Amino acid sequence: MRRLVLSSIFVIGSLAAAAQFTVAPFSPDTFAAADRSRNLIELHDTAAWQRFGGKLAACAESDTARVSIVHIGDSHLQADFFSGEMRRCLHKMTGRLQPSRGLIFPYAVAGTNNPTNYRVTWRGEWTCHKSTEKECGTLGLTGMSATVNSDTAYLIVKVDDSEFGVYGGTHLQMFAEVGAASLEPQILYPEGAEIESVNILSQSIVWNLHCHTDSVAIGFRRKNADKQSFTLYGLNLFDAEGVEYHAAGVNGARVSSYLKCERFAAQLTALHPDLVIVSLGTNDSYMPRFDSTAFAAQLEKLVAEIRVAQPDCAILLTTPGNNKLSGKPNQNAVICTETICREAKRLNCSVWNFNAVMGAPEKIGLWYDAGLITSDYVHLTRSGYKFQAHLLIDALLSGAFWPTNSFTDD
Repeated sequence: MRRLVLSSIFVIGSLAAAAQFTVAPFSPDTFAAADRSRNLIELHDTAAWQRFGGKLAACAESDTARVSIVHIGDSHLQADFFSGEMRRCLHKMTGRLQPSRGLIFPYAVAGTNNPTNYRVTWRGEWTCHKSTEKECGTLGLTGMSATVNSDTAYLIVKVDDSEFGVYGGTHLQMFAEVGAASLEPQILYPEGAEIESVNILSQSIVWNLHCHTDSVAIGFRRKNADKQSFTLYGLNLFDAEGVEYHAAGVNGARVSSYLKCERFAAQLTALHPDLVIVSLGTNDSYMPRFDSTAFAAQLEKLVAEIRVAQPDCAILLTTPGNNKLSGKPNQNAVICTETICREAKRLNCSVWNFNAVMGAPEKIGLWYDAGLITSDYVHLTRSGYKFQAHLLIDALLSGAFWPTNSFTDD
């Protein structure tokens, strides 16, 4: 690890400087609301973090290096305010001119809030399911599905990030039902796209788009006269090099929600993650009674699925922030945090204790006064999510490159 730090000190110094709260201005009240002395990653898998740190550093030095990060969660991720700022920070740090957008789901088709940094247009009657439903059918990594039965349907996605306007990809990976009973998806735009691979295990198709594009249009062809349908689980617009940051969130999701996604592990494998971040626990503990034993058992199962998918990747568990339940500080969020921290050590995962960074439950008013949390005292504001992203980026860099600045078992 020491050789990694010494050989990359100039590069990592530049990355750290780029991450130091430069994308958006933060007021003194913002800094006062957080206990930044607690903004550390508790490391229990140093070897995996060393591998991740080496790949991240290489992306700042080489145009051909690649690192993949997958971040799963709930409503804090679906809107993509938190994860969107994470993505922008990572790409600004590594300096890639045309970075990958990564994993996308057309939430608007499902009648739920879509991230503002990409637009979705569609035709046809689509039936959608999500992992928070009791009967959700087959799902994958995104925890969402969208099914259509007509070959006259289409789906258009245009990436439009006003704060970082060059997102796109040279390849499209589509997670969808692949088989004789499915409508055959076709790339209508950009023209000339060619299939590179079909993976039956992960139910995915990869197209080479032969250009870096921020837009894709997808149509469908009926293979025969039989009734056929098409089910989409997600789209990944990516380049073959650089930082890939994939975020998947479902409003109301709990740990148990992802355990219902039978293609979770196979599709996670297809993204080849070097780091998987799990940001769950808010909905699990947002109730009068919280069963920490059942929650710990579910968390263990989810970690096991991640390790089946990618045995050598680093795993970072994050804790839920402080919130209010029925107008009072939610003590179950604290119990949930304690459970995550304890299980992280037992399961050899690392942990970022955002609950501790927010301060004691009674200090949640500081976050409201600073304009960082909304009046529901659960969700952050856009500024709050940006601040959270910068805090996590700082902690990630310290954990990956200066583990002595974090807590470690080694």
